[in-house]
Amino acid sequence: MSYWLERMLKQLALVLCLLPSLTDAKEPVTAVAIGGNWQPTATAFARVSARQQAVLGLPFAARIIALNVEPGARVAAGDELARFDAPLLRQHLAAWQQALLEVRLTQKRLQVLRESESQHAITRRELVAGEQAVAQAQGRSRMSWETLAADLDLLHITGDATKLEARINKEGVPSVARALGSLQAPFAGIVTERRVALGEQVEAGNPVLELEALEQVYLDVGVPYAALPVWKDGETRWYAGTTAGRLRPLDGAALYDAHTGLWLLRYEADNPDRLLRDGAWIEVEHVGVPVPAVWVPAAAVVARNGKTWCVVREGDQLKPVEVEVGPAVSGRVPVLSGIAAGDRVVTDGAYERLYRDLKELIKFVD
Repeated sequence: MSYWLERMLKQLALVLCLLPSLTDAKEPVTAVAIGGNWQPTATAFARVSARQQAVLGLPFAARIIALNVEPGARVAAGDELARFDAPLLRQHLAAWQQALLEVRLTQKRLQVLRESESQHAITRRELVAGEQAVAQAQGRSRMSWETLAADLDLLHITGDATKLEARINKEGVPSVARALGSLQAPFAGIVTERRVALGEQVEAGNPVLELEALEQVYLDVGVPYAALPVWKDGETRWYAGTTAGRLRPLDGAALYDAHTGLWLLRYEADNPDRLLRDGAWIEVEHVGVPVPAVWVPAAAVVARNGKTWCVVREGDQLKPVEVEVGPAVSGRVPVLSGIAAGDRVVTDGAYERLYRDLKELIKFVD
């Protein structure tokens, strides 16, 4: 190797050795932390569920003789959805009518026995037997009515024993049974599914129609545990295409969902035009209440080993300070704790200073 080449290599090595010291000598660029407020925001997904939902069936086997609605139809409470012919309903009506007749007959017989007993024409034992017959007939009548009333309740028909008895006496059991063979809507809503066909024989308990009330809906919002404080106060809105609406939080603690690992917060919301359907997933946004913060340039915030730091200049000294921050907004970061308004933070090479230049000066506690 020539003398001049060897000399040039030595000079180059000397320059490379001096580079760190040149970096060290560079004056750091700083910015002043500015006081203000930060309004936290968060987004999540929510599952929609109908406020009311019912699978409508019949309490007995029946044949469908009319279907008045199609899926998607809107109905009011009490609207007739379908008509049916049910032999068991006729039997229950006839059994109750017979039980009422037996009560009247035993009561008439008891009246005769009481008149006879007052004339000492019968024994006391015969009178007691007549009273027992009345009590037994009344018991059978009550049981028959309870059976029939349960049928009517399942059909969402108000059962008035006095009016129904008068109607049976006037029109007869077959006519009343046909009139009662009506499946009515228990509440206003939308028919979401029809599970039978005209003329089909349906077994007892099998579903006929599904009905949902969608004027208002529930929304279960899944959020991470650490985010629960952010969602505690503020305003939450749902978005579906170009339509949005406000969510109203319901009382109650968040519930843990083992399937997703998220915590579920329940809200309710109005549902204009029934846009939100049961089972749908939609996006929601929460805007929390403003909190005090100081704002610094994004370049002043450095992450290291799961912690967040700013390099603060105090006189001629540089000191790393652990900080809690929110997400960046337009190139600035809200610092929630760790530094105060007026502090000067390094914005030029803060990352390098934490990892290299200040390596010997800073004792990190990780």
